[in-house]
Amino acid sequence: MRKLYVFSKFQTILLLRSFKSTIIGFLLPVVMFFIFSNMLSSLEVPETGKTIVEYLIPAFIPIIIINAVVVIYGQYFILYKEQQNLLKYKLLGLNSFTVSFGMFLATLVFQTIATLLLIIFAVATKGVSVPYDNLISVILMIILINLYQFSIVVLLTAIVDKSTTYQSIALIIFYIQIFLGGLTFPPEMFPQVVKNIVYAFNPIIYGLEAMRGIWTDGHSILDYGKEFLILLLVSIFLISMGLVLAKKREKTQYQ
Repeated sequence: MRKLYVFSKFQTILLLRSFKSTIIGFLLPVVMFFIFSNMLSSLEVPETGKTIVEYLIPAFIPIIIINAVVVIYGQYFILYKEQQNLLKYKLLGLNSFTVSFGMFLATLVFQTIATLLLIIFAVATKGVSVPYDNLISVILMIILINLYQFSIVVLLTAIVDKSTTYQSIALIIFYIQIFLGGLTFPPEMFPQVVKNIVYAFNPIIYGLEAMRGIWTDGHSILDYGKEFLILLLVSIFLISMGLVLAKKREKTQYQ
């Protein structure tokens, strides 16, 4: 446990020192909120009777998670694999799980700071309400969305060897999730054909629906059993696939 704490603290410091990627990660959701909350402030979300501003925070928190896990954590982890750092740390008494989880914990610190910054900005500029009475459900959904993004990284890093390749694929996945997952424009605004494709192939939309209901409408996470189960099962499937592929690759390398 001590080793995990020390390593995750070290990774957090490294992450916060990466000025360019860190500052973009901190400011992107704030800038997006500023633009969308002013540009679309009078636009009502179809079938809800509420303005789009009320749904921005539960949509932008998943964007922070996707950026932190798929883009930042995944990039750092694939770099460690590419540079054989996992083997080096193993010689120092840190197994692969400790290294991986320590890096993941560092991104959780990043997520927390970026999320708090976004919420403070939204409350100060637009008077957005924070569901204090529903925080447990909010936190549980945030954990589940993290697990789903982590599962994507597990699968990608089992398939991809080069950090440059991973970076390109990760950015594509990032943009597909935020633009075709309802995280920028509400899914109610999608044409029916696009909506059908999104619900079939982009599971983040289920996380968005749950987050919106929990954050904006005051529902419990228990009201979103289907969405919770879909994200959980997809996450387990992707992680299982990633572990199987990683083991096969290891066997091939040692033959």
